[in-house]
Amino acid sequence: MIGLVAPLLIGAASATSLSKACTKTFVKSSLPSSEDNIPLGIIIDESSITANAYRNYSVTDATFWENVNIDFCEVSFAYSHDNLDDRIVVEYWMPLAENFQNRFLATGGAAYQISNGSGGADMSGGVAYGAATGLTDGGLPYWGSTDFDDVVLLGNGTANWPAIYNFAYQAIAEMTAIGKVFTKNYFGLSENFGKENSDKVYTYYMGCSEGGREGMSQVQKAPELYDGIIAGAPAMRYGQQQVNHIASPIQIQTIGHYPPSCVFDTVINATINACDKLDGKVDGVIARTDLCLLKFNVSSMIGETYSCAASTENSLGLGYGKRKRADGSSTPAQNGTISAKDIEVIQDLLTGLKDSNGDRVYLPFQPGAGFGDTTTYDSDTDSWTIESPNSNGEWVTKFLHWQNVSSLVMTDVTNDDLKAWMIEGMTKYMDSLQTTLPDLTPFLEHGGKLLHFHGEADSSIPTTGSIRYHESVRKIMYPNLGFEEGNKKLNEWYRLYLVPGAAHCATNSEQPNAGFPRDNFDHMIKWVEHNVTPVTINATVQSGSREGEVQKVCTWPSRPYYKNGKLICQEKQSSVNAMLWDLPAYKMPVY
Repeated sequence: MIGLVAPLLIGAASATSLSKACTKTFVKSSLPSSEDNIPLGIIIDESSITANAYRNYSVTDATFWENVNIDFCEVSFAYSHDNLDDRIVVEYWMPLAENFQNRFLATGGAAYQISNGSGGADMSGGVAYGAATGLTDGGLPYWGSTDFDDVVLLGNGTANWPAIYNFAYQAIAEMTAIGKVFTKNYFGLSENFGKENSDKVYTYYMGCSEGGREGMSQVQKAPELYDGIIAGAPAMRYGQQQVNHIASPIQIQTIGHYPPSCVFDTVINATINACDKLDGKVDGVIARTDLCLLKFNVSSMIGETYSCAASTENSLGLGYGKRKRADGSSTPAQNGTISAKDIEVIQDLLTGLKDSNGDRVYLPFQPGAGFGDTTTYDSDTDSWTIESPNSNGEWVTKFLHWQNVSSLVMTDVTNDDLKAWMIEGMTKYMDSLQTTLPDLTPFLEHGGKLLHFHGEADSSIPTTGSIRYHESVRKIMYPNLGFEEGNKKLNEWYRLYLVPGAAHCATNSEQPNAGFPRDNFDHMIKWVEHNVTPVTINATVQSGSREGEVQKVCTWPSRPYYKNGKLICQEKQSSVNAMLWDLPAYKMPVY
């Protein structure tokens, strides 16, 4: 480790030598004490402190951030709770004192990981904006192989509820509460703010996917901690979302027809080609999936030919790009004609999971996004079939049935089974993982701002799931206002942005000219600290022929349209209606 040069003044890192501030002794002097405002029952292990200085630390080509080069002190320590045999490690990256901008940024994780781990781009991105930046392992060491699904059971039939609540929201909130106090102590800030709030630490959160759900958990469960939260493609409707990962193959199995993977690829490509121009700009991106739903009928493809070369990859993955076949075998070359039965399958997927009564159980993906996991080639039988990744099957076996079994046999599973599992997950984890409370009054009264974004080509978490939650908040928070006036009030503090062509928390190789947000933290800082409302956010094209172009993304419910090359954010009720889906299969509200 290289010692950095930064200041030290009256017990605070404030002027000349980070090599002095980035030590175990100094960190120990800055730890929160029993008099500080941190959650009760927390015991910090002072013997666990680490402090390492870094100079010229660089992160390039990060999806969510511009390139950064930073100097910082990496600090970590562990804590436990009274009467619990637990150990949770938090890590904070502290900027140079002269670069500190009175900011703290909490970060989250993905899939079954509560953080993206030390060295992640979010940590360096926060420091680049002068923010002390934190993560937590939630009691699940991020430097090892332990994930949430590894510890959710204490034994067959017994759930590990402390781990569940830590993962759901508690560990992030504790990391933030501890981090805010530690940051003030480290930089010598007073708890008694002056009349201009010169000592205030603006506190933010940023994450996507599971990290987006964690962000929503903080809006709902710890609103007093944050000034601004950035939540991307949140997996917040957890009970439905986890089961929905296996919905596509079960829908195909229910119909009893298994189209080759090339059929799905051909339909997606045709959809992109047909709907590209609907926003008034031809760039290979579907920016108006609402109009695509209204104007492109996939049944027009019956009789069209398809042809795909042999491959060692499945055509569609679980929302994270392409997925290699687990058995390493090859998919043969495919040639044929799209049949009416093929289109029946595709139309069923495009309208979401239905139960045996025909009532919709969950939301579909947008046109051009993909269909989740579909069919796979079985070389033993020379036929097409379905399979389910174990990470989704184990939601049913481990999280619902509490049996330490990872794989799920799909053969006899029905649409009605999926419905039952969705309801079971929603009710079992309503107060923890099901992060959909729509009354955000405490967050509003605290003065918090919420920036919520979702890629329209997301094939892991349906984009319309974010719209549904936004609508739920509008109806609960402003029940006496109509759609237009309610959204106008909501947009004062909670804004939703649908990012054209963006995949699940990622750029999209199928629509490479689509931008992806890299400036969200900058937008949030300006909104919170300078009252500059992000009417649009930026999305940077990171590949394709338009690489480097910065595109504007409209605030929902407005939709993009280009006239003479100029962006217009339109609001039309028909466009809104095309992206609102009823879920009549439930007897209780699904927010």
